[in-house]
Amino acid sequence: MTQATLPAPAVQAVKAALHAIPMNATVGVQITDVGLGWASGECPDTPPFRNHLGTIHAGAQFLLAEAVSGAAFAGAFVQYVGEAVPLIEKLETHYVGRAVGDLTARAEIDPAALPAAYAEYQADGRARLPVKVTVKDGEDKPVMEAQAHWYLRRRPQDK
Repeated sequence: MTQATLPAPAVQAVKAALHAIPMNATVGVQITDVGLGWASGECPDTPPFRNHLGTIHAGAQFLLAEAVSGAAFAGAFVQYVGEAVPLIEKLETHYVGRAVGDLTARAEIDPAALPAAYAEYQADGRARLPVKVTVKDGEDKPVMEAQAHWYLRRRPQDK
């Protein structure tokens, strides 16, 4: 399936916003690509972010999943980001393996859910969408599956 892309300035704006978050910068989380309701990212394997087993700490995996899901959500609502605030409500995680090596992640929104979410935002000034995330390690094996729940709310002064 071909995934819808965004104009380069929109991609750069989403990346810049996520890269400006101090915690993402500290851990090395990078958004590598963004499209309409999808995103990919990476996080390097660095000693300060390993756990007592010598594998990548669950917190680094969580941070990558949150960032890439936020980029996918922002990509889905790129036309409204200037007038609205995206907020994560929860991130449900399931760690499925030990993470060895650099991490990559992919986040996706079901494209069929977008029209109803856009209509909800237009009518009510808010919308919610789940974002599915898979985090893989340096051996390209899944190490975390997550479901992020994002919320978009129009800023009060823009009503």
